[in-house]
Amino acid sequence: MQTREIPFLRLCLPLCTGVLVAECLPHMPVVAGVIFILALTLMTIRLLHTGYHSDNLFGAAIFLFLVATGYLLRTGERTRPCELAGARQEITLRLSEYPEKSNSGCSLKARLISMGESDSLIRLRGSMLLWFITDTIPPGWKPGDILRLNIKPVSIRNNGNPCEFNYSRWLEGRGIKQMAFFRPSDITGYLAGERHSLRESSLIAARRMTDLLRKSGLQGDELGLIIALTIGDKEYLEKEQLTSFSRAGAMHIMAVSGLHVGMISMALSWFLFFLRGKLKRVRVLIIVPALWAFAFITGMSPSVLRATIMFTFLQAGSLMHRPAAGMNSLLASAFILITMHPGVIFEAGFQLSYLAVGFIITFYSDIYRLIRIKNRILNYLWQITALSMVAQAGTMALSIRLFNIFPLLFPVANIVIIPITFLIVLMAILLLLTSFLPPVSSLIALLLDRLAAFTLNYTGIISSAQHGVITNIGMSSTETIMLTLTMALLLATLLHHKKLTLRPLLVAVVLLLTCNTVKTAGERQQNRIVTYNIRGKKLAVRQFGRVLLVPSVDGKIPVEVQKHAFTRGLKIVTVEPG
Repeated sequence: MQTREIPFLRLCLPLCTGVLVAECLPHMPVVAGVIFILALTLMTIRLLHTGYHSDNLFGAAIFLFLVATGYLLRTGERTRPCELAGARQEITLRLSEYPEKSNSGCSLKARLISMGESDSLIRLRGSMLLWFITDTIPPGWKPGDILRLNIKPVSIRNNGNPCEFNYSRWLEGRGIKQMAFFRPSDITGYLAGERHSLRESSLIAARRMTDLLRKSGLQGDELGLIIALTIGDKEYLEKEQLTSFSRAGAMHIMAVSGLHVGMISMALSWFLFFLRGKLKRVRVLIIVPALWAFAFITGMSPSVLRATIMFTFLQAGSLMHRPAAGMNSLLASAFILITMHPGVIFEAGFQLSYLAVGFIITFYSDIYRLIRIKNRILNYLWQITALSMVAQAGTMALSIRLFNIFPLLFPVANIVIIPITFLIVLMAILLLLTSFLPPVSSLIALLLDRLAAFTLNYTGIISSAQHGVITNIGMSSTETIMLTLTMALLLATLLHHKKLTLRPLLVAVVLLLTCNTVKTAGERQQNRIVTYNIRGKKLAVRQFGRVLLVPSVDGKIPVEVQKHAFTRGLKIVTVEPG
């Protein structure tokens, strides 16, 4: 596969480069604007003068144009949301989502509308994260409702701990720069929404689907699992169940994304198998709207939208009958998403989704063909195993960095859980379609309950297996990139050993080891006090070389300290306070 067969690769790389430069050097918009204008001018001159044949110069102009575009898009995204003064003031907001339960009330995401009284309204841009301190959550609140609050906005800042998740950047990508706390007495106005946007209507449809599943007789952890698998809402699952899925290497099925959209796409392709040849276009025209309908009834979350756009392009690319069409379609969807929301490249869900699908497109067919199985059932199991292994190879490094564990039994878990998830998603849709037929819907609900119960028990067994999980591991961002590149080169070398030499793989391995060596050498020279922010309280920890001397806090090591230690390869030693 040549890079010239993947034109969107040459478009995505400079665009992402511009976004990264904007993140590292945020105070150069004027320079980026000048480069943008110069590159656009040069491209225009090249296109107008047909006798001008300097393709290298034209290519350089396109590259600089896309880099500058990425920079300006990211800068605009960061500066677009309003940042209000910290004084208490009257603000009108529109609820973007349903309230989510928390320990002392609920959290809400709301879009800013205006500030001030009716005679001096100031229009606002962006959104705000709200914390409603109350014992009871208002049951009637839904997306699209209007709230008028007397609140004091507070800027959102990270805790400042080493190797922590960049929460403020994640919220900034959703247009949120500030948050506020309020009580029932701070509500000065409420108006139920009459007209809803597409996103709001989608969330309301997803909630109705949740209510339908509950009314069908499903309850407990089984109901929570089915809701998580079909809608992606993990609110109804206990923390222990989520831990079991994480340790079993099956947490990815909880995020309604590429796997679920791919299942729907595959199922529809099976059902419409008779639409071949010239009728293949008809099949695509049926599948693509069905995928968007699934995205709508599941709430149109960012992960579902990513996956739906991705598979829309992949379905369109399948009509081209070209080897590189799949990868080019994948990158085309990424290009559109990055253009619409540049900060998406920093989101773990985006990275995991595109790494998994990219590895599957590149390596799955070759790995599947390594073993020929005539038995249909065994062949299907081998397909799932190969698919799971390729996806895990692509996401292994990033998963270790994010979650600090690596499940060794993931093939054993996924070979059973993925087919069951496939059945649960299809049957949940059937339950929705047959809700007006109580005998049929009751039977489907019973089957769903049994499948969910089996999945929970099976996952519990896998997660509790001795030595089934490698824990307390982590890596830096540089190591993550190099390990992912090493895995790609390893698979490419093994599968295409006649075309590729070992040199690229050996270079990648050397660079990976060099990154680890530099990190280790840097930590060995440390002799300092590291101050952690633990839920608003300061914790001073002495780092002596690669050892952290942590004062015992109720016999537990704070998660913030563990994350730092795992990422940097440090050893934790507990000491008595003082």
